Amino acid sequence: MRKIGKVMHFTNRGLVLRAEQVPGLGGAVYEMGGARVGSVLDLFGPVAAPYVVIKPSRGFDQTSLKKLIGKDLYMGERYGKIRKAKKVP
Repeated sequence: MRKIGKVMHFTNRGLVLRAEQVPGLGGAVYEMGGARVGSVLDLFGPVAAPYVVIKPSRGFDQTSLKKLIGKDLYMGERYGKIRKAKKVP
């Protein structure tokens, strides 16, 4: 998993992070333990130090979002191996 950044605060649109690495739009976002938090909704701010808006998954309420403030979020495959393309004879 790749570290995206640390959660700064949350708004009515979702969680706001200062990005260390720029993720792709729509990519899945996870906590360190592997629990899915949501997906990348928007990128904004300066190119050198962009911000990322994460749309929370269903089941997250305001109290659970407040607990994520100050925590690092990650992007990448949660479990499993990457499938290799099969050779066509």
